[in-house]
Amino acid sequence: MLRALTAARRAAPTMALTSEVCGCSWTASGECVLRAPDGRIDLDATQGYMARMAVLHAEAGADVVSPTAMLDGSVHAVRAVLDDHGLRDVGVNPNLALHTSLYAPFKALMGTDPATGHRRGLQLEPARAERDTLVQARRWIAEGADSLTLQPVLTATDVLVRLRADQDVPLVAYSTSGEWPALTALGIEGTVEYLGMLKRAGADHILTFAAEHAATYLASSTGAQSG
Repeated sequence: MLRALTAARRAAPTMALTSEVCGCSWTASGECVLRAPDGRIDLDATQGYMARMAVLHAEAGADVVSPTAMLDGSVHAVRAVLDDHGLRDVGVNPNLALHTSLYAPFKALMGTDPATGHRRGLQLEPARAERDTLVQARRWIAEGADSLTLQPVLTATDVLVRLRADQDVPLVAYSTSGEWPALTALGIEGTVEYLGMLKRAGADHILTFAAEHAATYLASSTGAQSG
């Protein structure tokens, strides 16, 4: 991650870079958290590694860091350590992650399926998302978040609308890996229409695997006229 951030910063000095701060790719268990010997989540250890990771990412060139392990106190821990290291201009953009099968391609590629159990206690339940997302968003803002990411947005566009009505901070709609096959089936024109819908629903920024295709299309004469 640090090599990637360094290379990206060198290649595009003026581009805003954001990085994910989570342990799922680095823990032997494939979990986002560290656990105590008795199996319980070790909050202090988990928040400590997230804070250290955030500083390393920021020093490597990240303009914004995105804590993904959804634990109360983690955003505050990241914000505090960034400030302590003189990195006050680095933004904190925590993820509001709903439990979904749409993470499957990413988990398969990165080998981040938990060795035992599941993440249902560390992600928002879809059946309660319209309420729980707002509760969690308010907590993150109180802990020092500058902006928020909602994922996966394909099956949570209604939540994005509610979130926009509740919050004035910048919102990022994350079109996750499992959405890519659906966007491919839509074709580029359908994909651009979908991305436009996310903007209308309240997204200030959109993260999508279709970014390069959409940018190329919109830069073309046909895309420019359609847009």
